[in-house]
Amino acid sequence: MEGGAASGSAFYEAAPEPAPRPAAEAAPETTVRPPRRSGPRSGPGTTAAVREVLAAGGAPEALAGQVAAALGEGAAELLREDPWQLLAVAGVRPEQADGFARALLGPACGPGDPRRAVALTVWLLERAALQGHTALEVQAVRAGLAGHAVPDPEQAVETAVSEGAVLLFQEETEEEPAEETDGDEDVEAQTAAAPAAPALLGLDRYALAEESLAEGLARLVRTAKADVWEGGELERAAGAHGLVLHTGGEASRAEPVALAAAARERGLRTSWPSTRRAAVAPPGRTR
Repeated sequence: MEGGAASGSAFYEAAPEPAPRPAAEAAPETTVRPPRRSGPRSGPGTTAAVREVLAAGGAPEALAGQVAAALGEGAAELLREDPWQLLAVAGVRPEQADGFARALLGPACGPGDPRRAVALTVWLLERAALQGHTALEVQAVRAGLAGHAVPDPEQAVETAVSEGAVLLFQEETEEEPAEETDGDEDVEAQTAAAPAAPALLGLDRYALAEESLAEGLARLVRTAKADVWEGGELERAAGAHGLVLHTGGEASRAEPVALAAAARERGLRTSWPSTRRAAVAPPGRTR
């Protein structure tokens, strides 16, 4: 994707060392908007307006439909104010979004633009999610930002968090029973030796989905009553536990089918979600 007079590669090849800049040299204040995903449904007028903005920035007009679907109503205005919102479209690379931004904003943008920092932070987390990681350690995100020529990755992460584009959280660590000690010094030494859980960054939609899933699984574990089932290993496990995780390749798909058939013979209800995982429940309750 062409980006006008300068392509995305015109940004720095490698991130320079962050250095404090005098107030007189500070970049003009810009409005940072958290990248929008799956916005309100857009109409034909929105797509046409987006097409004009894409053409002005040297981007393929064929992306208009995808941009309108991703950003929703008002996508054209949003894209003109923050060209890095183009990263909301699957397959668009940072260097392509950079070229698009330079064509629209000219010298008003640069690798340290806070709009770029926020969009890249979200983009890194979305790429990680496609690989099965719904959260990343802060240091990993900073390293990814540095790899895309963001001058101050630490500040970039802070900006993304403060704008509500990403969530910052820390997993709770389970406390182990304290060992008997001879004095306060030993207790302090054990406390200091315990490593702190790393700070993580994630997208709100994945965090909320995982929280909802965790609550549902915990409810299953609490309410299920153990029973002794005869049969294969999977049947025995399903009877004894409220929650069973069954994994395997193609050959293992027949086992949940057999489990569902055995459950129906015991008078239990079974269901097959869209993911093709079996759920077995006693009458009147979903399991």
